[in-house]
Amino acid sequence: MGWLKAGLTTTVISAVLMVGALLLLSVLQKGFEPMSLLSILVVGLPLGLLVAAPVGLVVLPAADAILLRAGARLFRDMAIVGAIAGALVAIIILFVLRFRPASGLGTITALAVLAGLVGGAAAGLFYAEFLARLEKR
Repeated sequence: MGWLKAGLTTTVISAVLMVGALLLLSVLQKGFEPMSLLSILVVGLPLGLLVAAPVGLVVLPAADAILLRAGARLFRDMAIVGAIAGALVAIIILFVLRFRPASGLGTITALAVLAGLVGGAAAGLFYAEFLARLEKR
């Protein structure tokens, strides 16, 4: 049952970090606009949870069950699995679900995959950390 707690915590933290990054980018680009920030919070948080859920609740627990490793290797392996899963989620959103802009597809694809790699690796590290803390108890 520890994998469920670690997965839920990882999903929530990943979604909050995604929305925080979007808020920071919005403030840096437009300045402080309360309605814009509120719309990012209202729309971005549920979408962030929807995007982070497959990685945090499906891929990382499955990889943990398959790998059965402990210690420092778990952190490395979960970061690698999370990075690959995050990049795949970005590619699926862009090309399978077709949520992409009409122009600048190469740039948007590269940035989305890079963000998926970084976010997935962070999610893998969060998952491994929470799982290690829950197993110590």
